[in-house]
Amino acid sequence: MTSFGRYEILDKLGEGAMGVVHRARDKSLGRVVALKMLSAELADEDELHKRFQREAEAVGRLNHPNIVTVYDLGEANGQLYMAMELLEGDDLRDLIDRETPIPLAERSRILIEICKGLGYAHSKGVIHRDIKPANIHVTSAGRVKLLDFGLARLTTRSGITRRGMILGTPDYMSPEQAMGKDLDQRTDIFSAGAVFYEFLTGQKPFKGKTLHSVLYQIISEDPEPVLTLNPELPTRLALVVHRMLHKDPQKRYGAMSEVEAELRPIHTSILRSRARSGTPRAGAPGSGQARDYLDRARTNYDSGQFAKAQAELHEALALDPESSEAAALLWRATKGLASARPPSLAKDPANASRIGALIERAGQGRPDAEVRQVLAELALIAPDDPRVAELVRERTRPPASKPPPLTPRGGRA
Repeated sequence: MTSFGRYEILDKLGEGAMGVVHRARDKSLGRVVALKMLSAELADEDELHKRFQREAEAVGRLNHPNIVTVYDLGEANGQLYMAMELLEGDDLRDLIDRETPIPLAERSRILIEICKGLGYAHSKGVIHRDIKPANIHVTSAGRVKLLDFGLARLTTRSGITRRGMILGTPDYMSPEQAMGKDLDQRTDIFSAGAVFYEFLTGQKPFKGKTLHSVLYQIISEDPEPVLTLNPELPTRLALVVHRMLHKDPQKRYGAMSEVEAELRPIHTSILRSRARSGTPRAGAPGSGQARDYLDRARTNYDSGQFAKAQAELHEALALDPESSEAAALLWRATKGLASARPPSLAKDPANASRIGALIERAGQGRPDAEVRQVLAELALIAPDDPRVAELVRERTRPPASKPPPLTPRGGRA
């Protein structure tokens, strides 16, 4: 196996425009981690160095169950690296694209955990600035983890900027971020609202075919009403999402803790009404009966009867909405059911078309200035696309030297 500093590389987890992530073992502690390494081809990019180090600094000051933990940051073999908590599970991007059938109670619980993690970051002076489904991970136990604080701004320091670029993912960007204005935590509230919208409806709130059309919609147009796309959602939940997406920051929630406070009674009502209503109802938890449902659910889960387990767990949570044990088992039962479904090939056609057109523009024969501009946009909208990583390697790979001419034996060339 390959060694990298104090780490032993086990296998590759993923690759994007900025670098690669490996599963690795810390030889000193025996701990298995996710080792994120800045691409060697981009090692001389001062801006990317700053972004990489900013991520480590931002996450390093945060200690919360809903934020990924960073163990170590350093440089080895000429490459910057970051050793992070190794997460099993899926990000929201994968769950949305695969159309994973997640019960409404589970969706609302996930939204609450996003609020908790982001609210904690804000309380420590960290603004994420790039909230999107790919940066929200749901572990195999159902725990939400916020990732990729590479664009985070610490309120005690100036933010990173880059000439000619809008930093952040355009589809989830706030109007003030799209216009290059000063940002506070309400920009994250808007971006989280855009993620909530897509997670609850299956569609992005802003769906332009080009970067400029997306930005225009974000600044000037309201998204289609949530209830038009998913009429079965509680009206109160839809109202929360639309307030988060208000163009005027003053008319949004002032803090993620306020969003969480709105979502909690909705979540409890969804549990107690078995997903039939988001309207608060009186009722005391029945912990003894809830335990009976939980025990039967565990038996069904262990025997592979995930649908029956799911039904029992809905009853358990209706009686005891605060049962973290039932919530964790419900997530595992949900994933068990989802694994039996054939994978969906549904993707966002507008976004896929935009990425394909940009990749084609970055082909051979294009002027360097145009290619750099295209790669900058691709790094924002498709940072994990392997085609983008390959383009970066091609553009930074030194030209192959020509072999010397052959000289016939016993003669001259």
